[in-house]
Amino acid sequence: MPLVTQDQLYALFSTLNTWQDRYREIIKLAKLMPILPEEARSIENQIYGCENHVWLIVEKNSQHQLNFYGDSEGRIVKGLMTILLILANGKTAVEIAEFDFAAVLKRLKIIDELSESRQLGVQNIINKIKNLASMN
Repeated sequence: MPLVTQDQLYALFSTLNTWQDRYREIIKLAKLMPILPEEARSIENQIYGCENHVWLIVEKNSQHQLNFYGDSEGRIVKGLMTILLILANGKTAVEIAEFDFAAVLKRLKIIDELSESRQLGVQNIINKIKNLASMN
């Protein structure tokens, strides 16, 4: 995934005035995430409680930083996941445990615009990120 930072997300989304603009940008961000290999699309890696099929895996580097990789069949879900992975990647398990993903999504003016089912799906992805981080 090309390196986009949290600050770059803030800068980008601060210029978007309408939900339609932010929605289009979320879909564009989905294109940054590489397609997950078929073997990673397993039941063990699936996140349940999302509107689409969603998969997530994690790797830890020698500095104990975690890098997450995911995929979804839905463009908007994949875009939302891309944002979450931008926020999570490169952090340690402790940093992820302490990180307030919801506050960032609120600051980006995303979370309040999502349907209840999408908000629940986003929360399930966040929970899976934090769970995988705690096991590494």
